[in-house]
Amino acid sequence: MNKILKLSAIALLASSTSLMAQSKNFAGPSLGLSVSALGAEINGSGTSSTGGTNGANTGSASVGKVAEIAAIDASYGFAMGNNSVLSIGATYTPGKAKAGSGTYTDNGSALTTNVNDAGSMNVEVKNPYTIYVAPTYVVGPNSAIYAKLGYSKTDLNVTATGSAALTKKPDDMEGWTYAIGSKTMLTSNLYLGVEASITDYDSVTATQSTSSNGLTANSTKNITADVKVAQGTVTLGYKF
Repeated sequence: MNKILKLSAIALLASSTSLMAQSKNFAGPSLGLSVSALGAEINGSGTSSTGGTNGANTGSASVGKVAEIAAIDASYGFAMGNNSVLSIGATYTPGKAKAGSGTYTDNGSALTTNVNDAGSMNVEVKNPYTIYVAPTYVVGPNSAIYAKLGYSKTDLNVTATGSAALTKKPDDMEGWTYAIGSKTMLTSNLYLGVEASITDYDSVTATQSTSSNGLTANSTKNITADVKVAQGTVTLGYKF
């Protein structure tokens, strides 16, 4: 009986040591290069108010855009138990990219004179980043799955052409990122990560204004947009 108890204790200890070793495979500092395919959905609405006899009008639109980006991912994993790791990290995309563009044509009237006004608007994002926490469950010596919650922010630059000038540009976009993914150790240091995420940004607003020039009446366009980004990411990284 004593021998059976001793063997059971040895087996339990060996199992615990093995599981702890599994979690340690995903603990410590890591640095990776990520490539993502993302789809951005922008749902916008606008209200235009015009002086003189024109009154006001409203409109709405939805725009989808697919793009590819590269980013740097840095994280540190804390072993929390036999098969659990808590990772804290950040993802940063250096540089800038065109996020979308649009054109508009206004058919208005000032007094009795009909006029046409056309222009365009361009949206550019710069240096987006995400700070995140990722509880991780180790399913095997070289495999783990995780969920991620992150705070995301990006600089936003909006420019417009035509007679309507941007009198109020939108603030930088910020929101929350939710993701699930997996990580596989290819060697003792090299790993491959696969992730699916969605980022829900806060609403952004902008204002365009034109002034009366004798032909066109004063006009103000208030534009509001909700931005959501769905993203699929593949990361090749190194665990130190």
